[in-house]
Amino acid sequence: MFTENVSRLRRLVEGARHAEKPLVFSIPGSGLSAISAVKGGIPFLVVLNSGIYRISGVNSYASLLPFGNANEQTEELIRSQILPRCPQTPLVAGMLVGDPSCPEQERFRRLKSLGVAGIINWPPVSMNQGFFFDALRRRGFSEEREVAMLCEAKEQGFVTFGFSASIDSAKLFATEAGVDVLIINVGWTFYGSEPLEKQDRVQYAIRHVNQALEAVREATHGNCPICLFYGGGINTAQDTLQLYQQTNIDGLGVGSALEYFPVKDLIRGLSREFLEISKKKTLIQELRESPSDVIGTSQAMLELYQRVRRVAAYDVNVCIEGESGAGKEVIANSLHGLSRRSMGPFITINCGAIPETLIESELFGHEKGAFTGALERRLGKFELANHGTLFLDEVAELSPKAQVSLLRAIQQKEIVRVGGRKNISVDIRIITATNRCLKELVSKGEFRADLFYRLNTITLYIPPLRERIRDIEALVNHFLKKIRQTFGCKATSISKDFLRRLKQHSWPGNVRELQQIIAEAAIMEDGDILMGYSFHPDSEMPHSAGDGMDNKKFNLRETLIRTNGNKAQCAKILGVSRKTLYQWIKKYGLN
Repeated sequence: MFTENVSRLRRLVEGARHAEKPLVFSIPGSGLSAISAVKGGIPFLVVLNSGIYRISGVNSYASLLPFGNANEQTEELIRSQILPRCPQTPLVAGMLVGDPSCPEQERFRRLKSLGVAGIINWPPVSMNQGFFFDALRRRGFSEEREVAMLCEAKEQGFVTFGFSASIDSAKLFATEAGVDVLIINVGWTFYGSEPLEKQDRVQYAIRHVNQALEAVREATHGNCPICLFYGGGINTAQDTLQLYQQTNIDGLGVGSALEYFPVKDLIRGLSREFLEISKKKTLIQELRESPSDVIGTSQAMLELYQRVRRVAAYDVNVCIEGESGAGKEVIANSLHGLSRRSMGPFITINCGAIPETLIESELFGHEKGAFTGALERRLGKFELANHGTLFLDEVAELSPKAQVSLLRAIQQKEIVRVGGRKNISVDIRIITATNRCLKELVSKGEFRADLFYRLNTITLYIPPLRERIRDIEALVNHFLKKIRQTFGCKATSISKDFLRRLKQHSWPGNVRELQQIIAEAAIMEDGDILMGYSFHPDSEMPHSAGDGMDNKKFNLRETLIRTNGNKAQCAKILGVSRKTLYQWIKKYGLN
């Protein structure tokens, strides 16, 4: 096996010498990384004890420290993990000179018996500097001794690799040891630097490789061994390509870039994903236990509910924006239920459904005889909502006069009933909702800026149903449960085809429209599984309407078509008053 592997390895080396293709090797730290590299096309492996340390969570420098016998560690890695998984792959083994536990001749014999085809000086003495380097030399560890070991390995029939940490050691291995392959180290492998620092390191590697190649060619009089590079800032294919373009290097070795870095990033990323799942699970559970009907597990809804949970704790006014039927009142209910005012009243008023002449009476109440028809005193929504929450739906439909009155009440925190003289203090939280952009209305002069800033401390946006299609199934199950409780229908689920068609629909009426469709199917169909016979999805989505109309116009038109022009039903689906509906129809020329 030894002879066959040596032949394979020499053919690879000669292929690089004749520029057939770059010579690439990997340094595995485990059987898993070894077999993965081989399956990825890596032609041979260099087995060093540093791989063990990398995969153990420390850096390669540990291989130079007395944590164990480097030669024994390398041999054990080959025997127990690499060979059983990569029996046909040529192996190069790291060998530390001066091993007191086993003479070099015996070590060569044992490596031959394992089929190892090449020898490399590892851990290299030249990787050390200063006091450590001097201490090693005093104990007999030196580059000269590494040269002697590589020369002996060559005589034993091994393919020899010289790992050089300096230009001087590169020349020494090329001339004195006559290695088959010279590995030019360009520094400790690093990862994650800033772009500028990264580029500086790549440029340093290019300069170092060129200087080393020139020095080796000059020292060998042009009879240069195959030269590879290893380490430093070259740890991506793009970095390598840049180096190839600016040097005459023959190949490279990759270790951390294939094993250590990807594993760290992958585990870190997966850990965060699993933690996010845990957070999402908690949110989903909170949604299920919420006193409102907030339903949905899409990312958009989970993020919205996170904001709702946070905002609910602060007694500030909130504006909820979103298309009609998207669930603005549901969110308002949730804000109230999660707030310190949850034990107080939650009062709703649709500002678009109240005639202008009656809006002040609805908001602030009236005294008996205040106007024709005022037969008795009546409390307004502000008083009814005292110590609780007042929800102003369709707030954008308020008249200029009503806006002034509302602003005064908010600023002074007190109201006066129509026809009354007494100031009445109120303690309420105001939540508003609109299917229009209040900021745009302010810029057009259609909504008071001072009122806008009073109402809009926090803005919550509800995405339309077409942007969170994955929530449809959960919403369907929720509606079916409510329908069974309310009407006694026996339907427990819907067919796959019905669900598919629901997901293809544009949902002009959003969640409210979905609820109506499910209710209709549950009432009109028999059986436990609803088939949705009468439902057919739209042919196009709102955002891709070919005539350039905005979403509101498209939704209005599609809903009118679906209801056969029934204005009352259309208004109900869109969640607006008939007055607002007629205004929209006139505005968009759909009458």
